Amino acid sequence: MYMDYSGLWKLLIDRNMTKADLMELTGISSRVIAKLSKNETVTTDTIARICGALQCGVCDVMECVSEDRMSVYSAYRKFGKTVDKNELYRTVVFSKNGQNYVVYTTNATATKATHIDCRENGTVYWEQYYPFGSMTGPTRVESVLIKPLRQKDTVPIVVIKGKPAVITGLDEGMFVSAHGKLKTDTDVYVMSEHAFKLFAP
Repeated sequence: MYMDYSGLWKLLIDRNMTKADLMELTGISSRVIAKLSKNETVTTDTIARICGALQCGVCDVMECVSEDRMSVYSAYRKFGKTVDKNELYRTVVFSKNGQNYVVYTTNATATKATHIDCRENGTVYWEQYYPFGSMTGPTRVESVLIKPLRQKDTVPIVVIKGKPAVITGLDEGMFVSAHGKLKTDTDVYVMSEHAFKLFAP
């Protein structure tokens, strides 16, 4: 059994709040926020402060669940092991209920000026828009982010940190959105970090 705080993160998303907003409202530290993010134990005083600030009940922010009911994101945070890291992304592997996962999380944080494009050649591209990029006007810089490989019996997930303006090319070929389902053994999930927190394949 473990404590799962995914209800808290969903509540923050629903109320358009950030972790920084929660820290300001409750006076809890970034260290405590980090513990909550990892589904680690916190004091009852912390839970009471959160519930008081958000005007909600304990069951709205936390739940005691068995590991077989753990969300994919919670399993990633609790059991994930970094197996590779480069200048573009970090690769984390873990298992949940007998299913193996490999998660590629971007190092850079996407913004409203970021466009993620999933193309038929099996490559995910990062396109950054610079409104004041040069003397002649706005510029766009495109670079290869990743060409994920699907291993047998392993579900690959590409997670884009931050909030990209758009992710195109999903649910049309091998790339699948957080709400889609894998159709073949070559399909790859691509989603934002926020979608990954609520991801239920």
